[in-house]
Amino acid sequence: MATEKLLLDHFPVFGNALHIFVAANTVVIYNLHYYIKRLPAGVSDRADWSREHKWIHPFLIIAGCLISGICLFSLNWSVIAVSIGLGILSLGYSLPILPFPQKKRLKDWGILKLILLSLVWASVTVLMPIFFWEKHFADYEVEFLLRFCFMLPLCAAFDIRDMETDKQQQIYTLPNAIGLKNTYRLIDLFLLSFGILAIWQYLRYPIPLRLVSAFVILALLKVVIHFSKKSNSDIFYLLFIDGMMLVYAIFIGLI
Repeated sequence: MATEKLLLDHFPVFGNALHIFVAANTVVIYNLHYYIKRLPAGVSDRADWSREHKWIHPFLIIAGCLISGICLFSLNWSVIAVSIGLGILSLGYSLPILPFPQKKRLKDWGILKLILLSLVWASVTVLMPIFFWEKHFADYEVEFLLRFCFMLPLCAAFDIRDMETDKQQQIYTLPNAIGLKNTYRLIDLFLLSFGILAIWQYLRYPIPLRLVSAFVILALLKVVIHFSKKSNSDIFYLLFIDGMMLVYAIFIGLI
């Protein structure tokens, strides 16, 4: 995904080295996460599949690293610097590299986990395109806030699904810290913030179709969050919760 403002400025934002670089690194991070993840059998269909096909993760990690290395030659130093910082955060999410006796991974810091994931995705999809096209963040702060408010409810939905597993591992995520009801209230607050930011963006760039699309995305977010209360299957979360990121990108690309 690229920022909405870049599309408004008519930049060619699809199919360049940045997108290939981000996709390759996403493959690396996710496969590394599942390669080192240790969960009891039966906790997750996806984790069970990963355990049975362990060989595929090193293959994809190596392939992603090779593709990323090739793309580096087409990126400027600002993008590389941001990607290094985000890469360290992403690795620290799963790998025990922190100098603390009990909490050696960023994901072990429950509430921080939610904010960190939202910030990383907002940075990848907003900051990196800004630096790639050598623009200034001050012109794109609304897009960054929109992306953060879009991502946090999705991340919170995963935390709600994993409440019991996280609790058993003594990872006190937001739902375990403030309770289920208050977490849904926080989700609604961020959905409201997304709507307010969409109106703010419309006042800056009065394109009616873009405003309508933002509220369609907002309505879809509310719907999938509602149905996530009734389903905790991997298929539902992959298709509908994770899938909202693809829906967001499609709406931006088509308008």
